[in-house]
Amino acid sequence: MSHSKAIFRNRMKESMTSPRLGVVRESMRKDPLLIKAPLGKARTRGLTLPGPDFTYGTSINSVSNGGVAQVLSSWNVQPRCEDSTQTLDFVSLNRNAVRSGLITSKELNRYRHQVGRTTAQNRASGRHRGGASRPPPVLPDVTFGVKNRPASPLADLLSYSYAHRWIQEQSSNQTSNQEHQVKPGRVAENRTSLLRKNRSLPVLQTPFSPPQWSQVPPALDTFRDPEARRRALQTHRSKYGVHRGRQAPRDTV
Repeated sequence: MSHSKAIFRNRMKESMTSPRLGVVRESMRKDPLLIKAPLGKARTRGLTLPGPDFTYGTSINSVSNGGVAQVLSSWNVQPRCEDSTQTLDFVSLNRNAVRSGLITSKELNRYRHQVGRTTAQNRASGRHRGGASRPPPVLPDVTFGVKNRPASPLADLLSYSYAHRWIQEQSSNQTSNQEHQVKPGRVAENRTSLLRKNRSLPVLQTPFSPPQWSQVPPALDTFRDPEARRRALQTHRSKYGVHRGRQAPRDTV
């Protein structure tokens, strides 16, 4: 007992930089205000750690609820169905074909496609249950792609019948185009054409004058009589062209 206390005191002294006086209690190791960081090491948090025989984590036996935790903590992977290529037994197929009376290569090929594919599919379906859907069997005597153009007769090639036929088609197309020639319709009018045809009249804006002052005579008249006023206005209009650089307007007074 005394030996364990001595070890504890030594650890406490190592964890504290400054020397401690008095009794060193175990609660002092859990107080973050008393714990100091040793030289060159990080300061501890004062938490008690389990012994060296403790294993961190969750045991596999405890996770048995079948939820997300079990899926993430286990390595149980669903095995995939390996689609192995099924080879045909040509020896048995040829023997059965000969017994059935099939001798020619075309008959043997058709028999292999019909009977051999069916047997291989039955074996594969017996081995792999619930697998992915497989493509349908290939039909015999089927050639994939574009069919070739039939051969042209030699008599038509020697007599230039194709050239004469092409010339007749071209001439008929030209005559039909001349008969049904489309006449150009009326061009749709736009804003520019409408503005060219219908020019808008200028808007004459008269100066605004209040109605209560429209009949008020002038307060000051510097001319002696209307004749003097007319002569002064005529003189002003005659000098208007000299000042403005253009011909003076005619006298309308």
